[in-house]
Amino acid sequence: DGLAGAESNDLIIVSDLDEIPNLEKIDFKSIKQKLIFFKQKMFYYKLNLYHELLPWYGSKACKKKYFKSPQWLRSIKNKKYPAWRLDVMFSKVKYSDIHFVMDGGWHFTNVRNPEDLEKKLSNFLHHVDFERSGLKLNELKRLMNEKKVMYDHSMDKKNYKWGEGVKLKTLDLNKMPKYIGENFEKYKPWLDL
Repeated sequence: DGLAGAESNDLIIVSDLDEIPNLEKIDFKSIKQKLIFFKQKMFYYKLNLYHELLPWYGSKACKKKYFKSPQWLRSIKNKKYPAWRLDVMFSKVKYSDIHFVMDGGWHFTNVRNPEDLEKKLSNFLHHVDFERSGLKLNELKRLMNEKKVMYDHSMDKKNYKWGEGVKLKTLDLNKMPKYIGENFEKYKPWLDL
């Protein structure tokens, strides 16, 4: 309903609340592709603890005239396929007409204290996986103190390896959204300094 008044060439961005697209250096008028995907930096636990090995393609956009639904846009594969492939011609998730925004923003996941993170993991959609992992509050605290991701993203999603993931890096604040730097005192408890 919120798109009823949008014009056919208006851009629609679909994004989760924890995904912030970087719109500062984009000239949308120069982009000729139908789809726009934002390659975002992934952060854990603190606003500037960066998972450099895992790019995140969360925010996606297209003009209203191409837009089918938010779920359609989110379901499109994060890969540009050759146009000559037959499967692309008939697929609803494989496309060749994609523009990737390389410095496309930030994805903040599990930015919480250990107690709140345990509560979230015990109650979210995949809580059974978390319960089977055997991770307890003390282990979450240790991983967060050591700046390690709580599972290995390189594993197949069906076989998440809980417990020990890559070490996170502290990203300089000048590479973060300007709002965080401008409100440093407010966000200081949520920064790795």
